[in-house]
Amino acid sequence: MTAKIDYERCTGCKKCHEVCPLDIIVWDEEKGRPVVAYPDECQLCFICQEECPAYAIKVEVPIIFW
Repeated sequence: MTAKIDYERCTGCKKCHEVCPLDIIVWDEEKGRPVVAYPDECQLCFICQEECPAYAIKVEVPIIFW
């Protein structure tokens, strides 16, 4: 369970980092982009995906949840 970031679409707005309630997405100052630091802790809230203005995040739901 995790969010996947499309770095070609990502504008570096930091919105995903700001809205993630569990701090799964952290900001990498060196690279100037968000990073999914704790993918196994993602609770599938989809907030990052919904709030991304560039549509650069896709939350992947494991098939076991279907």
